[in-house]
Amino acid sequence: MPRSNYVANSSLCFQLFTHQQCAEIHSAVLEVLERVGVNIHHQRALAIARKAGAYVDGQRVRFPAALVEKSIRSAPSRVVLSDRNKQRRIFLEGHNFYFGPGPTAMNTIDPFTGERRVPVLEDTCRASRVMDALPNIDFQMDFGTPSDVDRKTSDVYAFEALLNNSTKPIVHWSYNTRNLKAMVEMAVAVAGSLQELQNNPLCAFYCEPISPLTHEFDALDIAMAMAEYNLPVIYTPAPQGGVTAPATLAGNIVQSLAESLSGLVIHQQVREGAPFIMGGVITIMDMISTQITYASPEFNLMAAGLIRMAQFYEIPGFSTAGCSDSKSVDQQAGIDIATNCLMAALSGGNLIHDVGYMESGMSTSLQSLVIGDEVIGQVKRLIRGIEVNKETLALDAIEAVGPGGDFIGEEHTYNNFKKEWWMPTLFNRGRHDSWAAQGKPDLAELASKRLRILLEEHQPQALNEDTKNRIRQIRLAL
Repeated sequence: MPRSNYVANSSLCFQLFTHQQCAEIHSAVLEVLERVGVNIHHQRALAIARKAGAYVDGQRVRFPAALVEKSIRSAPSRVVLSDRNKQRRIFLEGHNFYFGPGPTAMNTIDPFTGERRVPVLEDTCRASRVMDALPNIDFQMDFGTPSDVDRKTSDVYAFEALLNNSTKPIVHWSYNTRNLKAMVEMAVAVAGSLQELQNNPLCAFYCEPISPLTHEFDALDIAMAMAEYNLPVIYTPAPQGGVTAPATLAGNIVQSLAESLSGLVIHQQVREGAPFIMGGVITIMDMISTQITYASPEFNLMAAGLIRMAQFYEIPGFSTAGCSDSKSVDQQAGIDIATNCLMAALSGGNLIHDVGYMESGMSTSLQSLVIGDEVIGQVKRLIRGIEVNKETLALDAIEAVGPGGDFIGEEHTYNNFKKEWWMPTLFNRGRHDSWAAQGKPDLAELASKRLRILLEEHQPQALNEDTKNRIRQIRLAL
């Protein structure tokens, strides 16, 4: 029907801070960068900062507000990642959200024995195949640093495994720019040329400053190299409240932003407009166990706050969810995964990683990743909200059935239930007798069963042999 000033909420979302609160936080960040500054352990970066107008005193660098805000304006508000076949899959902008696993964990829970052990390269290959199969996992990460290869190039081995075992976009890391160069060459071998890779980036690389307020050599070196390549970089501090950052949530966010934005200034001075993704793993230390928390309420709130500030700056944001502090795939893990996946999606975290992480990021679990995929499917349906139009209001169907009838045989039901309803692939909605006949499996058992089926039946699209050989030669040349 014709109407004026019609406003519709097409999906669920929330914003933790108002615009005025964002402005107040931003003012505090600028004060930190002007009054306190950061330490930079990179001579080229120091020279770049001095030339740009920053105040450099030894390794301490203080940034004038105008320089920081100019860098914010020059960073693109949109970053796109493509799959291995140059299909643009991930659009990092606004409140778009995409989920993926995590990297670099030092332990993994064996999917067959349940043993907690160090990862090997085959674990990376297996995880990549599972990521390729799971419909709600949008990008891949290595899911644990392989221990059975040359330690100096384990990042390169892992990147090769991801290229070989899935077509999905890759978010990865590098020890140094030498290894980074090799991995970019591998990506170029897949894309066909550097320009093709820039047009359709199949990978983004992340690097981390050291909290509090310190930029070490390799992190800035990688960030600057990615700017020169004009490929997406994620600059992701990991402040821990009460230890390497203030205990207050707002103070932790202010410090994290100061670390991100000071890195952004250097990055944009190398190449104005180069793609940059900000964010971080921002959390607290549990004062009883002295362990980092990966599922506390504060962890979820600060992640939402950091994403709100990324939206305020109109820069794509890197967030964290799908993870747990639990040591096993149990009820606590399920609650943690559900809570932080929903929080991350509601806040509009663009690139959400660490699905499948256990024990505060110390271990990975493929069973947990499978459960996370199911939770994300449910979360996506929640965020989609309720569509209101002539078809969905169903007036004709209600009239046709009338009082006392049923809708099971109505064409309207047939045409709409698959579109409107989320259908689980893992969660058990069956009857008690059917569940009992199956042996009364719990969620962890159901996830293990689905994982075995995926590993037995899913065959990722293979790279052609010439490209695989080229990638192998690049790695062997290191």
